[in-house]
Amino acid sequence: MQGLLFLRPDRPERVRLMNCVDQLNARYGRDRVRFACSGTDRPWKLKAEFLSQRYTTRWGELLAV
Repeated sequence: MQGLLFLRPDRPERVRLMNCVDQLNARYGRDRVRFACSGTDRPWKLKAEFLSQRYTTRWGELLAV
């Protein structure tokens, strides 16, 4: 997770929060508790039907006029 540029990472509130998250993860398993901004680790796939044609980079997809 990216922090704020000018925020000190050793602020007491942040240290307490991170210790709490670490304790919960130690108790219930790795990455069971994490920040929402870190995502859900679902495998993301591009849907092929939404791909645009590559007219400028693929000879086989060149438009025939």
